[in-house]
Amino acid sequence: MMLKDVERYFQGNSADIMNICADMVLADAIEDLAEQESITKAEARDRLLSSNAYNCLYDFDSKLWAEGSDYFLSFYRNSLKNKTRQN
Repeated sequence: MMLKDVERYFQGNSADIMNICADMVLADAIEDLAEQESITKAEARDRLLSSNAYNCLYDFDSKLWAEGSDYFLSFYRNSLKNKTRQN
């Protein structure tokens, strides 16, 4: 589904559009993380859902939802590195 199709379906309700986009980014990121790290999709999902990156994805002011799954996974990995450095 293209963004213009999503906009038309939700008649321009920006909160719905941002949620759909964030959901698509998350779904793609789960698949990519599972493949890249040779883990199950369930494990990839659990890792992402328990991360600060997930919280940021649905903080629509961050605009992370608009960046795509590659950027989101990079953000996720950087947040893990920063968390490790702080401990």
